[in-house]
Amino acid sequence: MTGVHASFEGSRCVVLGGAGFLGSHIVDELLEHGASVTAFDLREPLRTRDGVSTFLGDMTDPAAVRQVLEGAEHVFAFAGGSGAVRSLADPLMDLHTSCEAQLVLLEAVRQVAPDASVVFPGSRLEYGKVHALPVDEGRSLSGTSPYAIHKIACDNYYRMYAEVHGLSTVVLRIANPYGSHVPGDAARLGYGVMNAFVDRAIAGETIPLWGGGAQLRDFVFVDDVVQAALLASSTEAARGRAFNIGSGEGVSLRSVAEAVVAEVGTGAVDAEAPWPQDAAAVETGDFYFDVSLAREVLGWVPHTTLADGIRCLVDAATGRAV
Repeated sequence: MTGVHASFEGSRCVVLGGAGFLGSHIVDELLEHGASVTAFDLREPLRTRDGVSTFLGDMTDPAAVRQVLEGAEHVFAFAGGSGAVRSLADPLMDLHTSCEAQLVLLEAVRQVAPDASVVFPGSRLEYGKVHALPVDEGRSLSGTSPYAIHKIACDNYYRMYAEVHGLSTVVLRIANPYGSHVPGDAARLGYGVMNAFVDRAIAGETIPLWGGGAQLRDFVFVDDVVQAALLASSTEAARGRAFNIGSGEGVSLRSVAEAVVAEVGTGAVDAEAPWPQDAAAVETGDFYFDVSLAREVLGWVPHTTLADGIRCLVDAATGRAV
C-alpha cells in the first residue's frame, strides 16, 4: 500500500462520522499513513487517539460543516443514516440524516474545499431485490426502504456534483460490513448483522434466523472496506464513479450464525424464528456482489476470509488473546 501511504502522509483529512463503526476505523488507518485527521461527529469518540482533532457538530449545520472542511484534502462522509427497518418507522428522520446532510456536505465542499476528494458509503440495498447474481454496478437501482431510496438519491447527488461542479466524488456501495466494535452496541449503533450475531452469542443468547437463514449475503471485513475507501480517495480514475465493495461471495445467514456460535463457544441458533413484519417488508433475498470494477479501477481486492474475519471480530469483542 505504498501508493496509498504517499497520498495521505501529511495531508489534512476529515472523517464525518469519525466516532462511528466504519468512520473510526478509517481514522485509525489514516493515522497509520501519517495524515492529519479531524473526526466530526455528534458524539464524543469512545476512545481518544493521539493525533486526532475532534469536532462535535451536526452534519445538517452548514456553518459547522464549512468550518471543519476548510482546507481539507480528503473527506470521508461516513456519518448519518438509520438503517432499512428504522427508516420505515421514521422516514422523515432518515431523509434528514441522509439526503439533507449529504447536500449540506457537498455544498460545503464546493464552497470551501473544491479540490478535496470526497468518499461516500452507499449500500448494497440500493439494488433492492435482484434476480441474477452476482450484482455488478450496471444493475438498476430500486430500493425497498426509505433508507435505500435515500442512499440512491445521495449516490446521484455525488455523481451530479462531479459532473456539474467538478468535485472529486466517489461512492462505495458496500455489502454487509463487519468488524471490531464495542460489545453490546451492535444493534443500537447499527454495526450490522454479523456484529449483532457475535453480541448475542457472547451473551449466551439465541440468534434468530428469520425464514430459516438460507438467504445469501455478502460479508466484507471492515479492514477491507477501509482500504477501499482510501484507494477511492486517492485514485484519479475513480472520480465521479460508484464501486461495489464486498467479498464477491454469497454465504447463508445460517452458516454465518453457526460459525459465530462455534467460534464464541456460547449461544445458539434458532432457524424457526418468525419474520417480523417490518424486517419482512425490506428483505431483498439472496445477494452478493461482482467486485471486478473495484479491482480494475482501484486495484482493490478483499483480503480477509470469512473465517479469519469472524475470528478477529470475536477476539476483539471478547478481549481474547490473538
